[in-house]
Amino acid sequence: MFPTRLDSSVAYDIARALLDGFNRHYQLFRTESARAKHRFETRDWHGQQRAQRERIEFYGLRVQECSRRLEREFKAGEQGAEVWQQIKLHYIGLLVNHHQPELAETFFNSVTTKILHRSYFGARCPQRAGRHDPAVG
Repeated sequence: MFPTRLDSSVAYDIARALLDGFNRHYQLFRTESARAKHRFETRDWHGQQRAQRERIEFYGLRVQECSRRLEREFKAGEQGAEVWQQIKLHYIGLLVNHHQPELAETFFNSVTTKILHRSYFGARCPQRAGRHDPAVG
């Protein structure tokens, strides 16, 4: 069932924290990528290889970091499907003028999969592994 009201007191805060986590990831990734030009120009091949390995790990580290924050501050894994539907709607709203909405949505999916131990994402909200909730698809 699609929520008719966004009445969760915590949904917006969680959506905002998720977007903050993505923005941190993207800023750090861009900063490190910009350093690649200098390493190339100075022929720092070992530094370039090391940085490439680190950049590959960036995403997983930021997902983990954001997941821990949401658990610590909001007990995110204990929020019900109704709240997660509202979080998703708030998050989509926050992406309206964002410069990287597709990447930010992928980040949302990665974090929520980690928090909620989900194995499948429906059109509206993630599904619990091994359990189908008809309220969310």
